Amino acid sequence: PGDAGDGQGIIFGIGTVIAMISAAVTVGIMKIAERQKISLTRTNGETLRTAVKMWRATENESGCPSVPNLIADGMLDRGKAARTDAWGQPWVIECQDFDATIVSAGPDKLPDTEDDIRVPPV
Repeated sequence: PGDAGDGQGIIFGIGTVIAMISAAVTVGIMKIAERQKISLTRTNGETLRTAVKMWRATENESGCPSVPNLIADGMLDRGKAARTDAWGQPWVIECQDFDATIVSAGPDKLPDTEDDIRVPPV
């Protein structure tokens, strides 16, 4: 028969393995959640881009509207409009000629970095 300390060592080892598995699952869930935010931001950016193009055509404007302009003018539904990206940052709307590009600062919340999300992509 072994020492009474052997049981404690096994229990400690099992606890360590459980903690490692829990950490791995948590990291995996966080990565899935981040991918979902990126996908949601792209989808909302496409909707916003369509609204910008409609606004410019309807209002005969060459300027670039803001999200509040689009809501006020009925181009976006007030109750469903994504006023910010999935990370709570304001959208950047860039208008050029007859097109529009919607920009999210992305997961790092900083503009002009590698993880920015542009609709349409560059």
